[in-house]
Amino acid sequence: MTSIANAVNAYAAFAKLPSAEGMEARDNPTPAPGSDFASVLKDAAKVSMGALKEGESQSAAAIAGKADIREVVAAVNNAEMTLETVVAVRDKVINAYKEILQMPI
Repeated sequence: MTSIANAVNAYAAFAKLPSAEGMEARDNPTPAPGSDFASVLKDAAKVSMGALKEGESQSAAAIAGKADIREVVAAVNNAEMTLETVVAVRDKVINAYKEILQMPI
């Protein structure tokens, strides 16, 4: 979830730019590393894949009898919630894209 915090911090830093410099500074900001939209999505995807892989590895360890059932349930629950979040974000992005396509030029 640090990628979301990075995005919020980048937005806050951009909002605090002094207006005395004119609009040029606001029109062409230099984004902080990892603060653009693509980087935020990429980081979120990496975190999501990590949660899903952790759930799979805990499940495999449980089948082998090497994991505590509470850890397995927590990892699988975390993976399920992560997957639901990813699907919800995907749906929102697709709906936004469709709305943009329907806008008159």
